[in-house]
Amino acid sequence: MRPCPLNLLRASVDESAQGGHVHPKEASLTGRDRVGLFGRGKTPVVAEEARVLSPTDMGLDTLGALLRTLGEYPFDQARVTAAAFARLADQWARHITTGTPPPSGNPAAGSADSRRDWAGVRHFVREYCAEATEHTRGVLGDLRQVIWVFIQNLSHQLRMDEATDGRLQMQLERLEQLALGSEPSTLKKEVLSTVVELSRMMEERRQEHRKRMADLGAQVRTLGQELDVTKRNSEVDALTQLFNRRAFDDYVERTLELQRAFGQQACLLMIDVDNFKTVNDTLGHGAGDEVLRKVADTVTRLFIRKSDFVARFGGDEIAVVLRETALADARALAGRLLVALRTVRIEREGVCLEVRGSVGVAPATLNDTPSLWLERADRALYEAKRAGRDQVSIADDQSAA
Repeated sequence: MRPCPLNLLRASVDESAQGGHVHPKEASLTGRDRVGLFGRGKTPVVAEEARVLSPTDMGLDTLGALLRTLGEYPFDQARVTAAAFARLADQWARHITTGTPPPSGNPAAGSADSRRDWAGVRHFVREYCAEATEHTRGVLGDLRQVIWVFIQNLSHQLRMDEATDGRLQMQLERLEQLALGSEPSTLKKEVLSTVVELSRMMEERRQEHRKRMADLGAQVRTLGQELDVTKRNSEVDALTQLFNRRAFDDYVERTLELQRAFGQQACLLMIDVDNFKTVNDTLGHGAGDEVLRKVADTVTRLFIRKSDFVARFGGDEIAVVLRETALADARALAGRLLVALRTVRIEREGVCLEVRGSVGVAPATLNDTPSLWLERADRALYEAKRAGRDQVSIADDQSAA
């Protein structure tokens, strides 16, 4: 428990008031060498005789020292950090000893008449005592909890081993008695029996330990699977079950790094549903969501390699990253995708919707950054839209499928 300095302060001030003088040894020191309550001071040099402090000055000096001592042992509190508390303690100490403005901001304190903000000092010390008490209670509570968990685990282990150890002790005591007065043949039988029993008990203990390790391993594997699911959920678009933009950005960056390091070819496809806004405006967002799900299913059925990465880029745009894929192959796959999209039909409120899409294709270059690669694919998609939709356009190439 951190001691509250209030009682110490009162005792120090009372003791100083009774004396009202400086110790002879202290009086013999010059201002340069004199060591006060704050360390080496900068009091004026007194060669022959020491300046006698009044009880008030000694009390202020003592209080300032106590406040600085609090600042030397700070800790993080509910409303202030340890570093901030240390600064506050020093500010209060300087306010008390030299009359500087207090941290409380009281305009009446620290003025020319040397008035001190005693209420502020009392509040500061009281808050420190309260926080120190609460901090100590919290630390003790945490310590009790740790000890309790340790005792529980140790007790569990001892209970499991107690039965085995008891049987082992009985066997050893029986063998000891036989060794004192039994015939050699009888003793031999008992020794063999004891060895068999010991072997059996040790095997039981090993089996129990294996079971415990297996249970622990199962718990760790389950936790790992749950973490994998959580990570995947954070990377998946809820509507289409495709990867989301965050996962797409990471994959694009890694793909370009592989391309620069090993010269792997890669292509980026940007896919946009034609006239998607019309579907939302006429049939509602529910119909639009169904269109997006159908398009996402169509895309994932076509791009089935493990390295093919399909993500919802945003709105009605879907992006596909193809690693180890030449431009000619990427263009052919984009053409097959348009054919597959033309077969998609959606029935909604008695209306049969036919789906069409446009695709922009951009091969990765050594000069590409993620943003530049994406910009080139976007420009190609725009060209496909401008050329009449339901087409494939290649970056920096006006030819279309």
